[in-house]
Amino acid sequence: ATQFLGYMASLRGMSKVEAGKAVPRVLEQVELMSVAGRKIKTFSGGMKQRLLIAQAILSNPDVLILDEPTAGLDPQGREEILQNIQAYREAKNATIMMISHSMNDVAKLTQRLLVMNGSHLAMDGTPDEVFARADELLEMGLDIPEVTQVFLALKKAGLNVTPVYTQEAAVSQLTAGK
Repeated sequence: ATQFLGYMASLRGMSKVEAGKAVPRVLEQVELMSVAGRKIKTFSGGMKQRLLIAQAILSNPDVLILDEPTAGLDPQGREEILQNIQAYREAKNATIMMISHSMNDVAKLTQRLLVMNGSHLAMDGTPDEVFARADELLEMGLDIPEVTQVFLALKKAGLNVTPVYTQEAAVSQLTAGK
């Protein structure tokens, strides 16, 4: 992993001194320092994804564009990747652009959603605004967060709930007034 990142740093024009500082920093950020000397072929899928995140943040960019960063990972691996992305965004105050079909991932990370339908922009808004249009999302063949599905079913069953898109909002709504 260290050699791979060192090579990637050299391709970006970083000096050996700069790379010597940047590589351990990014390995620490993605929680791979303990396996820094291992060959990449021995890494799990989640570890490989974290290594790719490390490669992306090697030069400390202000804007990070990620295409399906959690694809093919188990739930724990997905959560680890999302935490790494969130931590980078907060530490750097970076803009993260993420392409994803996982609405659960999107709901956890985003402040603004752009929904494409074919080659057209179908929606642009906050997660509250976009997920309030759950029926339209479903018609487009997109999924909605699982917690939103549950709350829509509760509302259809006659309970006085407002559909939410995160688990935190669900807990807050269900425990309000207690």
